[in-house]
Amino acid sequence: MNRKEITIRTEKQFSPLNDSLKDFVKGKKGSGIVHVFTTHTTCAIKIIEGETLLLADINNFLDTLIPKDGRYMHDRIEIRDVPTNERTNAHSHLRQLFLPTSETIPVQDGKLLLGKWQTVYLVELDPIRDRKVIFSYIGE
Repeated sequence: MNRKEITIRTEKQFSPLNDSLKDFVKGKKGSGIVHVFTTHTTCAIKIIEGETLLLADINNFLDTLIPKDGRYMHDRIEIRDVPTNERTNAHSHLRQLFLPTSETIPVQDGKLLLGKWQTVYLVELDPIRDRKVIFSYIGE
């Protein structure tokens, strides 16, 4: 198994990973799979269409389903055993419940077998920060 860890600074909500994944599987022979995983609980890995208005719709859907200004117990810093400057991000954790922390993509002869419109994204659910993403390749 081959493994690579990358760090992505999430400047926006949707960070495409296809180019990094293509570089990672380039030159692999035969059939295999690449697994993409994030080590965080307030972001996700998701295969979706990268059309700008669809990405806006997804963001609006998440805002409607789980508003940032909801009344969440996790945001009651005063009753938690955490530093007083801890960020309030219950909405980010709750949104992540509906999105995966990983995706697996088939690979054939060094090429990702994604559909024409499929893009693998790191989906940021919290403010801008550095995120770790792990690629693992298993092949013949």
